[in-house]
Amino acid sequence: MGRISNKEDTGIYIIDDQYRIVYFNDKIRQTFPFLCCGERCYEALCREEEPCRDCPVAKDEAKSGVLYNKVTQRWVEVSGGNIEWPGHGDCTMVITTGIREVNKNLFYNLTSISAYDELFELNLTRDTYKILYHLAGKYVIPAEEGSLGAMLDEVVTQMIHPDDREEFLEFWSLDRMAACLQEEGEDHILKKRLRKLKTDGSYCWVIQIVVPLIQGEHDDKILMCFIQDIDEQMRKEEELSGKDKNADGKDPLTGLYRRSEFFRTAESFLREIEDKSYCLMVIDIEHFKLFNQWYGEAEGDRFLINIAQHLKKAQDENRGIAGYMGGDDFVIILPDDGKMLERLQNKIMGFVKLYGKNAGFLPAFGLYAIENKNIPVSTMYDRATVALASVKGNYAHRVCRYDSRMLEKMEEDHLLLSEVQRALNNDEFTFYLQPQCNMTNGKIVGLETLVRWNHPERGVISPGEFIPLLESNGLIASLDLHIWENVCIRLRSWIDSGKKPVPVSVNVSRVDIYTIDVVECFCNLVTKYNLDPSLLEIEITESAYAEQYDIFTGVIENLRSAGFLVFMDDFGSGYSSLNMLNDVKVDVLKIDMKFLKMYEQSPGRGTGILETIINMARFMELRMIAEGVETREQAELLLDMGCIYGQGYYFYRPMPAPQCEVILADEDNIDFRGITAKAINRIQARELVHDDIFSETMLNNILGGFGLYDMSGNQVELLRVNEQYCKITGTSAVELEERHKNVVNDVYQEDREELFKIFGAACKDRFRGGEGRGNCGT
Repeated sequence: MGRISNKEDTGIYIIDDQYRIVYFNDKIRQTFPFLCCGERCYEALCREEEPCRDCPVAKDEAKSGVLYNKVTQRWVEVSGGNIEWPGHGDCTMVITTGIREVNKNLFYNLTSISAYDELFELNLTRDTYKILYHLAGKYVIPAEEGSLGAMLDEVVTQMIHPDDREEFLEFWSLDRMAACLQEEGEDHILKKRLRKLKTDGSYCWVIQIVVPLIQGEHDDKILMCFIQDIDEQMRKEEELSGKDKNADGKDPLTGLYRRSEFFRTAESFLREIEDKSYCLMVIDIEHFKLFNQWYGEAEGDRFLINIAQHLKKAQDENRGIAGYMGGDDFVIILPDDGKMLERLQNKIMGFVKLYGKNAGFLPAFGLYAIENKNIPVSTMYDRATVALASVKGNYAHRVCRYDSRMLEKMEEDHLLLSEVQRALNNDEFTFYLQPQCNMTNGKIVGLETLVRWNHPERGVISPGEFIPLLESNGLIASLDLHIWENVCIRLRSWIDSGKKPVPVSVNVSRVDIYTIDVVECFCNLVTKYNLDPSLLEIEITESAYAEQYDIFTGVIENLRSAGFLVFMDDFGSGYSSLNMLNDVKVDVLKIDMKFLKMYEQSPGRGTGILETIINMARFMELRMIAEGVETREQAELLLDMGCIYGQGYYFYRPMPAPQCEVILADEDNIDFRGITAKAINRIQARELVHDDIFSETMLNNILGGFGLYDMSGNQVELLRVNEQYCKITGTSAVELEERHKNVVNDVYQEDREELFKIFGAACKDRFRGGEGRGNCGT
């Protein structure tokens, strides 16, 4: 199969016979940055609940024509044809090309591909309309162009079913419609079902869809109205009403309205209420699929039924309406009463906690205050879902209300995502290097790669702004591959210029493990650039290991077998570190910087944790490096504990590669033995302590004079001493017992202030203690 064309203005996507997207090109990705393979095209690209009429898949033949996409608010030329796609068999390739707004002639040439029976252009500014397309002989229609107001009067009295005329007039209130379509942040799509008169005298159910054009000539306010035949769909629903006890649109398991019926019924419900402020609340149970695996599907059904019962009771007691959206998603519209809503949330939360109090299954709540009842309920639901998404995974805060800033943030994220491919093509992404050092002498043993985005308008963008976004959308692999290759190019340039290279570590995202063959990528890179694998070190964040344990351990084993050094990054930031280390065969632990901060905030606790991690690593013969070393005191503390290698601002800040090369040019700055150099074994304190006289004598000689004190205010009590203490002070154990209650009296008056300084320093830093000189009497 040949390479698919990827012209700048051409969008290409491929769908299987179930309308699932199996491929899409960069143009489609730029237009729909959150699009994922596996989604159904009519839902993701057109925001429809069912396949588009005259879809190439439905017709099973190649066609072309002109359509208006309501999501992008653009006219597009669409063509489709059959194609065999690897792994998916027979598929349909759909090609879309944007049409310039000025090319109006195309609108008059719509033929059999048209997804609509009628297409109107409505100019609100000039009070005019024009029929751009209509299916000949099907409906009674007005003149092809004329006054908009006069046309609406004619249609409502002569072409709309009498029972639907009131709703038609309400829907076509032009002032209200213009206000809804112009509201900031709106979806800008209005829909209405009603019955339209046909030429044979019968009525046909249609749906009217109104969207604004992004720009009209001379800034006129122009709307497009599409009319689609839904008569067959409505008649099927009517047939089910006589046969199915759930034909009222309710889900048989939960007894709540299904998705589409909830949206329809909720809009009618909101039109009827006038006296209260209402809000829409969505509820999502996190990790419900895992719940079914743990407790079984039968228990999962009972779980959903119980949630539904809470919502039914709330809707009955507070005049509301609830729905079940499928999966583990629920929705309810209730009066916007904070206390009442909180009680309902607590009841649902309390029920869920009965299942082992497992935080992973807790519900999350997103709320949207209904200020404009003319907004489609589906839009309200989408906004509440945006609010809910902001608290998923945050087990301290489970409730969030929607505000316009969330939509702004989503739009900013969309924009950022759409710019990533352009940035990759324009080489805007680069990497900085931060040296890793031997803390005993400050020499460089390696370099870590840190990505930076040199944005043409915003300047240097911090990775914290775009890395999580790319990871959450599965797009990080393209960036990582770009950085990995550029690092290899830099290493090759060092070698070619006669320099002895320093190992460089690169980061591997957990998403990379799922989306690409990481081992194959790195092996291909070192082969392509003729590099020793030991020069390219691999860092994988510790939290990634807990997700798909078998997959990650297999990748690590294969990387190490291929000669790569593997680091466990941010060690200590996850939950399973101590349990998994024995099985996960990494080479180096990178100690998370939070432990150094913890030491500064709580020296006793921080010291204990750091010592435990370092001793454990040494016991398992793992090399280690500490991140975030910012002061001399931190470096000395780590060295005293036995951690030799460190990285942080105390030694070097991240810097562009050319600046780092200036430092590397002086080989006296480098320890080429690297981080895995063999070190002599350290003496363990427990090796010196045995219950025999020899070890006690040896310990006394090593320690010198040693005493234990208790200090309270200006009172210092001597608790215990060793033999060397007595020799140095010229006293005996008997004499010390007589005056041990306050040994300050044995210190010369002029030296007592110094004594308190020494003891004060020891209290503040129990690990390093205090030191000084003074004279005492005997």
